[in-house]
Amino acid sequence: MYKNLLEFRPCYNCNSRDICFLRRIPMNHYSEYVQDFVINIPQSIFRYQKNAKQWYANYQAIQEQLVQYYDINDCGLSGNEKNYLTTEEQKISDRQRIKELFKQFLDAAAKSTEDTNPEISILFDEIGLVLASDYLEAVSKIFSMFKTLEKAKCNFRR
Repeated sequence: MYKNLLEFRPCYNCNSRDICFLRRIPMNHYSEYVQDFVINIPQSIFRYQKNAKQWYANYQAIQEQLVQYYDINDCGLSGNEKNYLTTEEQKISDRQRIKELFKQFLDAAAKSTEDTNPEISILFDEIGLVLASDYLEAVSKIFSMFKTLEKAKCNFRR
């Protein structure tokens, strides 16, 4: 367990304190690095829909925040080292790999929830569609959503 960094924030000044999604997350289960990243993501990336009473996120902006975190903290991406690249080329390679990993994690989340929670699985695929880097990747996401929807319909009829 980690200390909850949200406890040290002046949340009483925040207009969203009563509906804040971070308050519902057991922050102490995550390292201080993860908490700091999530807490300090610009508020413009998240928006609250009063009618639906739900938070929405701009996933492209979150992906860019991950890359910016890498840049600001002068990180290295373990397992992506290529000795033949210059330092700047390595950084470009690492940035691209971060984006690829983010999409792979979304794919894994979609696949792991496909049978148990098809709505969430489709949501993860939709995020992947928004982040698709080419036409084939976008088409693949659409077919994955259709496949999950069909499986859910078949399970519902049983």
